[in-house]
Amino acid sequence: MSFLNLVHYKKLLLIASTQFLLRFALCIPLGADLMLSNFYFSCLVFSTVCITASGFIMNGSSLILNNNSNNSEKPLLDEILKKRTCYVFIILNLLGVGIGFIISNHIHKPDFFGFFIVFSAFLYLYTSFISKIPIISTILISIVATFPLLIIAFIDLIPAINPINQSHQTFIFSIILNYSFILFFIFLIRDLVNDILLIDSDKKRKRDTLPIWIGIKRTSHIVFCLSILVLFAVVYYNYKFFYMHTAAVFYSLCFVLAPLLLFLIKIWDSTHKNNFRFPLKLIDFVIFFGSCSLLLFPLSTI
Repeated sequence: MSFLNLVHYKKLLLIASTQFLLRFALCIPLGADLMLSNFYFSCLVFSTVCITASGFIMNGSSLILNNNSNNSEKPLLDEILKKRTCYVFIILNLLGVGIGFIISNHIHKPDFFGFFIVFSAFLYLYTSFISKIPIISTILISIVATFPLLIIAFIDLIPAINPINQSHQTFIFSIILNYSFILFFIFLIRDLVNDILLIDSDKKRKRDTLPIWIGIKRTSHIVFCLSILVLFAVVYYNYKFFYMHTAAVFYSLCFVLAPLLLFLIKIWDSTHKNNFRFPLKLIDFVIFFGSCSLLLFPLSTI
């Protein structure tokens, strides 16, 4: 497995692009006051990517070790892989957390350094033992998936609040929170669908997941209900921000709502894990184009 695949470079690119979109397609066009220059903001994105990549490496290495459990050379492979993983994990975390420390001091909020430490520590603990806790691990990792959005608000937006701009800054912060809320449920849905697809390998690894506990059909019904919630949330925010803009509504209908509806249709009566491969691709499609929908917010100012 190449290094780029191990760090899930496509996901890292999505995280970085979403953070840049949040700044240049949402905050700046809506007239938000921001604390960071473009240089320091780029450093913040790099910090987030480094810490996230370290978590992917830890998790990926753990999966490789489990898959090699029957290999006669397992002890040697374990030792080599653990050493390499440890070195890369430490380097990426030193970069990510170190840059976070510099940024926190730059905005005169040294306490905000704690966000980076907590994020890094959670990713390590998740791979070490939290991932083995059914349901709770899925919910927690979905919450952590919103960190790249929320860190922009906490580091770049909130410190710039003053009595004059408080109302406007709070409004923009509420948009970021709403996006994070929807993102949490979409990632929760994705993780549950992925657990269904991996049900056989999880049984072999003796890892408890919701599909193993209650079965594929019941899990798919839970996913269906969560998807309905996301669907209504997307419809509501389209009406709230873009109902006067035909292009924005058309984009949302074609690239977010239509795939969500197709996803709902596909999962309702699905009882076998192979039926969920296409729905998983649909959710990835929604995540990508949902992130790109940040480009629509400049239209709301016209």
